[in-house]
Amino acid sequence: MKIIGINAFGQNPSACLVIDKELKGFSHEERFNRQKCSHGIFPINTIKWLLKSNQLNLGDIDYIVFNWDCQKYPIRELLNLGFQRLKIEFSAFEKPQKKYKFQFQNRGGIIDYFRLYSPDNIRQKISEELSILGNDKIPKIEFVNHHLCHAYQAYCHSPFSDAIILVADGHGEESTISGYSVVNSEFRKILDYKVPFSLGWFYAGMTSYLGFNANRDEGKLMGLAAYGESRKENNPWINYLNNIVSVSNNKLLINPYFFKIGSHNVSPYYTDFLVDYITTYDLELKPIKQFKDGNKYLASNYIDLAYATQYKLEEALVFIVKELIRKTNLKKLCIAGGLGLNCKANKTIFTECGLEDIFIHPASSDDGSSIGAAFYLSSQFDGLVKSPLNNANYGASFSNDEIEKVLKNCGVKYHKPNDICKETATLLNNNQIIGWFQGRSEMGARALGARSIIANPFDVKIKDKINKDVKYREEWRPYCPSLLSEFADKYLKDSTDSKYMILACEAKTELKEKAPAVVHVDNTVRPQCVKKEDVPIWHNLLSEFNALSDTPVLLNTSFNVRGEPIVNSPLDAIRTYYSTGLDSLVIGDFIITKK
Repeated sequence: MKIIGINAFGQNPSACLVIDKELKGFSHEERFNRQKCSHGIFPINTIKWLLKSNQLNLGDIDYIVFNWDCQKYPIRELLNLGFQRLKIEFSAFEKPQKKYKFQFQNRGGIIDYFRLYSPDNIRQKISEELSILGNDKIPKIEFVNHHLCHAYQAYCHSPFSDAIILVADGHGEESTISGYSVVNSEFRKILDYKVPFSLGWFYAGMTSYLGFNANRDEGKLMGLAAYGESRKENNPWINYLNNIVSVSNNKLLINPYFFKIGSHNVSPYYTDFLVDYITTYDLELKPIKQFKDGNKYLASNYIDLAYATQYKLEEALVFIVKELIRKTNLKKLCIAGGLGLNCKANKTIFTECGLEDIFIHPASSDDGSSIGAAFYLSSQFDGLVKSPLNNANYGASFSNDEIEKVLKNCGVKYHKPNDICKETATLLNNNQIIGWFQGRSEMGARALGARSIIANPFDVKIKDKINKDVKYREEWRPYCPSLLSEFADKYLKDSTDSKYMILACEAKTELKEKAPAVVHVDNTVRPQCVKKEDVPIWHNLLSEFNALSDTPVLLNTSFNVRGEPIVNSPLDAIRTYYSTGLDSLVIGDFIITKK
């Protein structure tokens, strides 16, 4: 059975290929078309690559499966929307005192939204996009519930048998937060929050309010929030946000009037009511001088508001997970959905909920749900897919012959060392900042040793240099460590098998002393613990660097600059290398050095 799973026409389009229950390939469309996030686009380039790299034609595919249950549109979704609107009208939520123009906000309007996701329209759009591949018959197109896709991607790639699953994002068809249990391979939904009660909309709205891009820059809010840790005891926003999100009387309350119900004259991601609510709270704004956002000093209250936003998110998610545990008595948790990318919240869940173990999918946002769609459909024919994920490397790869051909075409001077890892380790120990391009590209938002920018972490000032001269991004943003897994207990508190930089943990004194550049201001890190059997060449590089420096840790960040996708091809890597302050590029078996 050959199945292509797709996420299309929305955020982070992607596609995957599953053959006989095995994931053969997955990629984000942005990696091929070079458009960050590629919102609204069909992943045609990814599908072309999947077919070509597996020597297939479209006619060889049995099913195309779409990660959205379009059969619910429009009737069932309209009924749900009407019921929820009535429920809100008679609720005790704080409502706007001003008379705002009523809008139930959704980009493009409700009618356009329902037309877009009608099953006939989606089938037609998919067929039209696929028709450029040739005259092959279009495979049968199936639909799968969005949150169920997330649940399957998380569970099927986890190492667990019986487990609970948390899915939390902006929204699926009608759900915003879902909880599942899996016992004896049987999925059962045990918790469901409906539109418009969305933690994802809350966090995206606050991301937008703080001046970042919603559905893209939530990680910036999370990173900024850490600077408010030292002032949390005197943070006035924590209580003030209780009218927006709170846990009270054993219930989670999410007030939709601040983000979806009402006028949106300032932003599509929050209402005018939020603007009034925040700006009428009279606080003196005191600039913090140690860092800037662009040409503006960040005000301390913006940092405190970011911290309070993160705090309320964590409070809500901890409550939900404890509810899942209470209902099932299961203590192994899988997470997917956009909020699964919040590694600080994942840390709080893991440490405060009494869990035995946790697995967060490295491609937690909508892109990864294409995997879940294919896994779900495959499970309906061949039994439940169970394929524990050992690494995230399922994207495009290039042979040394292909790489060398590009290097020659570009007129680039390069050399081929006897031992690529040993020479790279020497360059790193000599304080070089290096672009590292090896093997199949990673899934998800993190670089995990295939498309990475790396440096030694000895001097905290290296962060400023990379932010300013290489990544061209905000100076307050942190960097992550990749370390040999055999040293995890020595350097990390409460560490688990954290392979994907998606679960934060506390740094021990040894890490802060040896590698201060990878420890954030709140003493947390987002580690990648590297095992030899998972990513051999990456483990080898870390081992060679440890042999030279007595430090089994590298600073590791994604191989891209601000506003661009992670590099995918050799040409992407060369172009990015020569347009940044990188010192060397290690690509396949070859090294390019500017000096």
